[in-house]
Amino acid sequence: MRMLRICSWVICASLAACTTPPEIKQALVAKDQAYAENEQLMQQYRELVGNITTRHQQWYRFVQTRLKLDLALQWATTNPRRSDVPDADLTQDDADLLGPKVIAVINEIRLKSLPERKGPNGQPVFQAGSSDMSNLIQKLPELITQVEQRVATDSQAPSAVDLTVFDKYRTNVGALRRINSIIKQYLDIDVTLSRTDTQGLADALRQVRR
Repeated sequence: MRMLRICSWVICASLAACTTPPEIKQALVAKDQAYAENEQLMQQYRELVGNITTRHQQWYRFVQTRLKLDLALQWATTNPRRSDVPDADLTQDDADLLGPKVIAVINEIRLKSLPERKGPNGQPVFQAGSSDMSNLIQKLPELITQVEQRVATDSQAPSAVDLTVFDKYRTNVGALRRINSIIKQYLDIDVTLSRTDTQGLADALRQVRR
């Protein structure tokens, strides 16, 4: 029993005397640096994707606003026709693009002498004109506002990219860095014995073996 107790003591002391190899510590430091660089790179990529998406949405709204405003002014000041599309179909197609609120403003400012235009179902869409240029100019800000609101609620507009995936990635990398830090702190606790103490343990072990 005494032999077992002494051997156990020597084994524990020997294990305590083994320090963490520098290569392992360096590998942990390098891994933490890689985590940090990866996290920074993903953050930059997140900002890039967000900026591109925002610019895309802004450009889409600008283009669609110009197109729909031009179309609305055509119906307010002219009687649009296309040789390859029946009048009723053209009327309905443009009405679907503009929406009822924009059409309501158009009907208020359609110039005199412009005829009524009906859709495929025979129902009037654009009323016969009764306004003048002075009224059209006064109503122009309202028309622009309705067109902008129409574009803002456009279901075909590019949707915002879900950036939470980058946030989740950053959270996961942060967890890995904490784990890496805990391991490094544990391995940094090197309990070493002096040569004299180690030699004394070896001598004691030899004495037991005798």
